[in-house]
Amino acid sequence: MCGLCGLLGEDLHWSDPLGDELPRRRERLRRIAAINQVLAVFRLKVEDFQGASYLLLGATGKQALASGLDQLWQAAEIMLGRPLDPLDPKLLDHLEHTPCSL
Repeated sequence: MCGLCGLLGEDLHWSDPLGDELPRRRERLRRIAAINQVLAVFRLKVEDFQGASYLLLGATGKQALASGLDQLWQAAEIMLGRPLDPLDPKLLDHLEHTPCSL
């Protein structure tokens, strides 16, 4: 994707908020921070990629691009080689004891 497409912003996704309380770029960064809180327990990290995709980074240097949250979750499962359960007690414990930085 060219830099101009990244500057124009991503297409709307079902998970996007309906209101315009925050600028789209700020909302995207807030969403990435929340995603990183969830993925930290799996030693994964997400970064913004040109304002249109997510770059998933693994602890061993693996990388994957995803255009939405559904693709991001699938890429995380492929990278880890196992299904990820959002109700995993280890994940819930991590989220419960991690201060919210949003």
